[in-house]
Amino acid sequence: MRFLADENVYVPIIQYLRSMGHEVVDIRETSYSGASDEKIFKIAIEEKRTILTMDKDFVRMLRFPPDRCLGIIVVKIYKMSVDETTEVFKRYFESLDCDEIPGKLLIITKDGVRSRTPKKIGL
Repeated sequence: MRFLADENVYVPIIQYLRSMGHEVVDIRETSYSGASDEKIFKIAIEEKRTILTMDKDFVRMLRFPPDRCLGIIVVKIYKMSVDETTEVFKRYFESLDCDEIPGKLLIITKDGVRSRTPKKIGL
């Protein structure tokens, strides 16, 4: 998969994904370091990437519709060490079917993964 990692994502999580063969752009390694959430979203759309973030603002599907990019994964694992957070992330990420991520909002917590899909409004 192709990910765009927000600057709040722990480096060991990015390293883990890269070790698994995923293409991960760490926003800190680009000229967009410090970019707004809106800019991150725009880059993900343009580059056809899945957003990986620890920023809970990205759960707002009306503001950041996950079906406009290749999905959004929000890691909501707080009050744990970096190593503990990384281990929880790995456990739940390995259970995901990467083909089912595009267009969805996935929220990874210490208790599991929640998946949300934007509702389509018929005209």
